[in-house]
Amino acid sequence: MSEKSIQRIEKQDIQAPDIQPGGTAIVLQRHEKYERDRTSEVAGSLLPEAAESAKERDLDFFNEIIAHELGGVETMVLFVSSDTQYADKGRRSLETAQLAQDAAIEAFTAAGIDPSERIINLNDAYMTDRHVPTDQDVRPVRQLREPQIFDVPEYVNHLRDMYGAEDGAGTGISQAAWAAHEADLEKDIREELGVEGVHDILERTKKAVALLARYSKLFHSTNPDKRLIIWATSHYDTISPLVKDATGTPFDEYVPVDYGAGVVMNIAPDSTEIELKAQSQKIPLNLGRSALK
Repeated sequence: MSEKSIQRIEKQDIQAPDIQPGGTAIVLQRHEKYERDRTSEVAGSLLPEAAESAKERDLDFFNEIIAHELGGVETMVLFVSSDTQYADKGRRSLETAQLAQDAAIEAFTAAGIDPSERIINLNDAYMTDRHVPTDQDVRPVRQLREPQIFDVPEYVNHLRDMYGAEDGAGTGISQAAWAAHEADLEKDIREELGVEGVHDILERTKKAVALLARYSKLFHSTNPDKRLIIWATSHYDTISPLVKDATGTPFDEYVPVDYGAGVVMNIAPDSTEIELKAQSQKIPLNLGRSALK
């Protein structure tokens, strides 16, 4: 186990950061708990009790952000998300991002601030892609998607045959099968079928973070005195490998990410260095040359 190891990512790891003027915080969050039964009409959508609890936490987050706006320093917020659809039905990450955006709208409104002035997705002065299929003002980012293994049924069937099917109506493969995929125990057959592995997922997650960091740099080039929050919702499968890579944790070790949990990445004013914070640790994040291209 690495000296910098983080053994679990929890909801309380998403704390309102102290952002300086010209600084950025990127919140990378796992979606909230959802309906896993693929036969359900609401498969892939958030469970009501999980959504309600998330909205309260998000409201506390943005209320604290507003409370620390001193000296007229404004905070701008951009909401982005994985566009993954579950069983051709619900989109749990987009729904989670929508909860955060709704909380931000409520917090700004309660503070007497027009939300469209602070939320980039709603501001006509900025160009932000919408998620057209669901008519949402949350920017879809394909690099934040879950593993695309279900696009290759032959690989899923192989995992099921080797490690067992799931009890219940979830993904259709067992936890042992997921663990085998994450540890890349079936690398030969995976590569033969053209399925992305955990290191491929890590690479595209880094590219997503690099994309958001570049946006931050461009934003501050014309808004040097503002603070920026980028709220990005994704999946366990992108967050856990990123944390393992940052901490030097072996990829065959399990680092769980609770539903609704995540990490906060900070970029100081006039800096390109990214600092990942979780479990009271602050760890430099190395994206590598490939992600920065």
